[in-house]
Amino acid sequence: MSYFMESDRIKLRPVQRDDLKELAELMSDREIGVLSGEVYPMTEKEMDDFYDRCQKIDDRIWFLVIDKETDSIIGETGFLRIFMPWRTTDYSLMIWNRKYWNKGYGKETAKLMLEYGFNSLNIHRMAIGVVEFNERGLRFWKSIGFREEGKQKDGYFHNGKYSDFIMMYLLEEEYRVLNDNSNKE
Repeated sequence: MSYFMESDRIKLRPVQRDDLKELAELMSDREIGVLSGEVYPMTEKEMDDFYDRCQKIDDRIWFLVIDKETDSIIGETGFLRIFMPWRTTDYSLMIWNRKYWNKGYGKETAKLMLEYGFNSLNIHRMAIGVVEFNERGLRFWKSIGFREEGKQKDGYFHNGKYSDFIMMYLLEEEYRVLNDNSNKE
């Protein structure tokens, strides 16, 4: 199957209808879903709707993260709510397969996507929202250059209590400074 971008260990490619069953199995991990703000289970219809949204590129560009060695899906990543007049987008990245956690696959994926967003799509600003209790997620996003810009107070409800969403951003010029510094090392 063809891919759109690749690095040493992963390739990114568009979602295919044949991927939905494998992806649904990965996405059924409730504990991971909670960290990403997911509330409802992914039904077959929801997966079909997800697939349909992934096929449109007017305000969304979505990829599966594939382990090159095993050719298996390990996560998903993409831009959503792309608004080109302002050169902005929201960014999302989920490594659903726990075996790939803490091994640099998220950073490898983010490196490809940030490069694509800032250098090919000419995005100026990327934004994300992270559930406050997702400490691993907050550390990850900060480690690749995203900065906190505010809170959505009580923006998420889970397990009988509210949590804040931490709103974060990365600007094009900040990305370029970070990228220039990492290339000099």
